[in-house]
Amino acid sequence: MAEYEQGSPAVGNSTTYKKQTITMIFAVMLIAAAVLCVVFFCLRVNADARVALREAKDVNVALKMKAIEKYGLGGTVNSSTSMNGMSKGVEEEVLAMAHADGKITLQSWDEEAREPLAFTYQKDKFIILYNKDEEGHVSWTGYYTFKVIGYSDQ
Repeated sequence: MAEYEQGSPAVGNSTTYKKQTITMIFAVMLIAAAVLCVVFFCLRVNADARVALREAKDVNVALKMKAIEKYGLGGTVNSSTSMNGMSKGVEEEVLAMAHADGKITLQSWDEEAREPLAFTYQKDKFIILYNKDEEGHVSWTGYYTFKVIGYSDQ
């Protein structure tokens, strides 16, 4: 019994206990901070995606309104020769009508119904895809993008 008392460290040593407690508290605080950062980032991305989706829906309505206006004047909204798929000046007018500040690319247009079948709306780091299938079902898909790599020859 004397060997046990002399050779072993004291059970419940207050210095060791304090160090372990401080280390544990620090680790828990670090993990909590990391979790909060991830949750905040996800909530922020979700909120911004909803704003981009709302603007894309407003763009869809503005495209339909602009198509009716152009039809009445004998013109058309779509143009297969332009980069964005729309006639000259239409993108700016649609964005102004929708109170949006993104970029529209028209992929497919229904001439009979005078409405888009597919378009892309890009705002900041969000891309919203609009698709209308043959049965008339509409789908909206949102993506979050970020720059992975860049290259410049300057």
